[in-house]
Amino acid sequence: MFAGSHRKQQANEVGVLGEVVLEEFFQDHHLGYRDTRTCTTHDYVMQSGATVDVKTKERTVRPKSGYDNSIPLYNHAHQRPDFFYFVSLMRTPDRATKGVRRFTEAHILGGIAWDQVETLGTRWQAGEVDPANGTQFWTDCLNIRMADLLENQVMIDRLQQVTGS
Repeated sequence: MFAGSHRKQQANEVGVLGEVVLEEFFQDHHLGYRDTRTCTTHDYVMQSGATVDVKTKERTVRPKSGYDNSIPLYNHAHQRPDFFYFVSLMRTPDRATKGVRRFTEAHILGGIAWDQVETLGTRWQAGEVDPANGTQFWTDCLNIRMADLLENQVMIDRLQQVTGS
């Protein structure tokens, strides 16, 4: 768990579940990877040499192309993976259901290159409210529109290419 997370253990649970989902995706698509989650700069090194960090968001509604994905800035200064990959976990609206059993499905949304995050991302400061959806940000972050993510097949192709990283 990285310092600065406001959700502490719950964030760890959501993040790890998103990583497990993405590992299954990698395996299903025969993408070789090495688990490097012990470092804080990225989660995986692909066989091609590309580095990937997984960002997972808990949702109560299915993701749509106009929705955003967030990268908290408290760890963005040192996280410089080649790609961020986004996963959404759908949870039951029943707040009494705890732990991983509260999740009903996962959506692998796509990815984006680090430099594109810098170009396309919208910066928000803690306490600001996004007028488009009423979200009040608990921390400084970069938001990336789902429509700006590379689709999964494009990401598969990119992750198979040698990057020289």
